[in-house]
Amino acid sequence: MKLSDLNPGDHATISEVGQLSLPSVVKRKLLSMGITPNTSFFMIRKAPMGSGLLLDIRGSRLCMRRDLADIIDVEIVRADTVKAVRTNG
Repeated sequence: MKLSDLNPGDHATISEVGQLSLPSVVKRKLLSMGITPNTSFFMIRKAPMGSGLLLDIRGSRLCMRRDLADIIDVEIVRADTVKAVRTNG
């Protein structure tokens, strides 16, 4: 599933960032924003026309354009797993 396919309120984990043909400049930009594999995050909201996303990732809020979110693969995290993580950490 792509990051851009998530709905507000969804919890997910990044599984893969970009394709092999993705320019290294874009990959470095994503890594510098904290977008790395196995990172959990929370989708806060989408822009009204769907052009942007607001994420809660690593204790920060991050705005991202939809075209960038289209190249990030994620996996939905079950609600009971999220609750256990929040109470333990």
